[in-house]
Amino acid sequence: MKNNVLILEDNSFLNQKINSFQNKKINISFLYISFILISILLISILYFTIKLVNYQKNNEIKFLKNKNISSYKIIYKYNSEEKNEQKYLNESIKNSYKFLNFYNTSIETTDLNILKKIENEIKDYIELTPEEQKFMNGLIRNIKPRKIIEIGVSKGGSSALILNAINDIKGSKLYSIDKSIYCYKEKNKKSGFIVEEKFPELLDKWSLFTGGITSEFIETIGDGIDLVFIDTVHIAPGEMLDWLMVLPFLKNEAIVVFHDTFYLYYNKQVTKYKTHTSNNQLLCYIRGELILPQYGDSVFFRNIGALKLAPEQNKYYYQYFLALGNQWEYMPSETHQKLMRDFFMKYYGKNYVDIYDDALEKNKIYLNK
Repeated sequence: MKNNVLILEDNSFLNQKINSFQNKKINISFLYISFILISILLISILYFTIKLVNYQKNNEIKFLKNKNISSYKIIYKYNSEEKNEQKYLNESIKNSYKFLNFYNTSIETTDLNILKKIENEIKDYIELTPEEQKFMNGLIRNIKPRKIIEIGVSKGGSSALILNAINDIKGSKLYSIDKSIYCYKEKNKKSGFIVEEKFPELLDKWSLFTGGITSEFIETIGDGIDLVFIDTVHIAPGEMLDWLMVLPFLKNEAIVVFHDTFYLYYNKQVTKYKTHTSNNQLLCYIRGELILPQYGDSVFFRNIGALKLAPEQNKYYYQYFLALGNQWEYMPSETHQKLMRDFFMKYYGKNYVDIYDDALEKNKIYLNK
């Protein structure tokens, strides 16, 4: 029995050793597998990190390469455009400089037969030169406006020209405005007298408003105006204020025409009218597509010009009001100041009226010096 017990005890000890060895073996295997897995993970991370770095490097190289190519293209394009522009200018100057024409048409040659009907009868009453008459006639014949505003009437020569140009256009009508009841050049006759005296057959297409500023009549005339012809005092703030008073009533992409845009260089010589620049300024800063005549041998000094207004003119109200900051050469009457202020408040709002008020006060100081 004792021997058996010893054997059993020996077996038990042996089993413990075996179990202990097996457990150690399992632990070593686990550690070994873990080590392998961690190594694989680290190697994978390292591999993908290297791939990512190489990918970024390749992209940077590609970007720089494209950037250099783009820079080259920009430089090449700039140089090409510069050469083309110079070539265009040289050719243009050589050919008496070709201006932008509405619908790519030579406006002055359009429907001259219409103008010829009255040109001899209006030549002593109109303040547009024969070339300017052709431009105005051709412009109207091209766009065929239904509703026209003329601001500045004088004897009515330009009114007669416009009425003659629209005579066969169904539904077309001219609305003329002049601050003076009587013509400033012939005090004993009313503004626009030539139309009634020489062209009574055109009166049914004409409405004449005199004795007030634009804001006093424009609401009666109404909106949807296709074309406006502005030709008044030619000094600040004259046409600038007329422009602001007619603008809310113009149709989208309407045409605006200014006369005496280069009065300073009238008849190819510098004149004494050094302050007569308001229409030139308007032609330059109103947003739209320039429509200029081709006549003459000067590069750009035409005394008439037009604009096809850019859409959404409300985007440019602020800069139009800022133009009132130009020095004024006269001060409107207090009655007219108030009428315009009320009009601007109604159609533009307080922010714009504040600019008007500020310009008004600063120019009062300037004019009183």
